[in-house]
Amino acid sequence: DGDELMVTGQKVWTTSAHKAEYGMLVARTDWDVPKHKGISFFFLPMRQPGVDIRPIKQITGESHFNEVFLDGARVPAENLLGQLNDGWRVLQTALAYERSVMGDLARGPRRTGTAAVDAEDQEDLPETGSATDVDLGALARAVGRADDPVIRQRIAYVHSLRTVNRWNAQRAKAQLEQGTSAPILSLGKLAMSRILHVGAKVQSEILGAEALLAGADHPRADDANFLALNAYFTSIGGGTDQIQRNIIGERVLGLPREPEVDRDVPFREVRRPPVVR
Repeated sequence: DGDELMVTGQKVWTTSAHKAEYGMLVARTDWDVPKHKGISFFFLPMRQPGVDIRPIKQITGESHFNEVFLDGARVPAENLLGQLNDGWRVLQTALAYERSVMGDLARGPRRTGTAAVDAEDQEDLPETGSATDVDLGALARAVGRADDPVIRQRIAYVHSLRTVNRWNAQRAKAQLEQGTSAPILSLGKLAMSRILHVGAKVQSEILGAEALLAGADHPRADDANFLALNAYFTSIGGGTDQIQRNIIGERVLGLPREPEVDRDVPFREVRRPPVVR
């Protein structure tokens, strides 16, 4: 419409959409080419009519993620990044950097005792560093379980995962600096997901029955439970664990691709469920 594009569609799991002034919009601009073509990458002004943002309540009580519904939202043509219909290439670069961050950093425990705080305010509370900084050895000593051989083995396993992932992150960043999309980043992102789940599980094992408690009066258990629940964020965000396994299998290990019957079919001819309005 003139020098603007009008966009209608929806997206689930949009991080911080309720705070953003702009969103990274990947929109189909050509329906007569196969699915990975005909896509364009824009910066979408979020604070305008036609943009409906609905927060999703997480199991941690927070709302970092949202559903976003676009109904005739407008984006200036000058907000295009890269070439028209070549947005998939731009997106791969954006995802590579996102996975680099998610494979390198992990949200730490929130400040204990926030159960009565509104979810919107909870997001601005300070955290106690990264989840990978949690000192499981110190926790085991604090509860008198540092000499337990099983606990010691569990802690050593988590430490080895963290160390190998750190090396892998250095390798992937070196590839990024050379201008590649670095599919190896999927390995780091998947590894971080496993580190968070295993680390939270070991944290709960160290605490034993104490891990059943929660709230400000039980800060160690509250931290452990929060990290266990929040680990699912990394399993979903930036491409699910299952997607990362596909990428690793095909682009890192060179395994055969999964069958794609619609790979060369114009997008408007791809079979999909009917739209219900």
